[in-house]
Amino acid sequence: MTQDQLAAASGIDSSNIRAYENGRAMPSIQTLVRLAEGLGGSPAELLVGLRSDMFPVALEDRRRRAG
Repeated sequence: MTQDQLAAASGIDSSNIRAYENGRAMPSIQTLVRLAEGLGGSPAELLVGLRSDMFPVALEDRRRRAG
């Protein structure tokens, strides 16, 4: 799913989605719910990474940052 597709599915502006992915902004709980719904998952899956295949690039970024 592209950022534009996620934006359309969740009702969240694609520039905000880019900021979340790049670590420049943190989504609110309400936004996490909307993102999860747009992805067809649950907020818990986003928060605890139960389905890491949903965000492979973002997860790899986090791993690199963590050292």
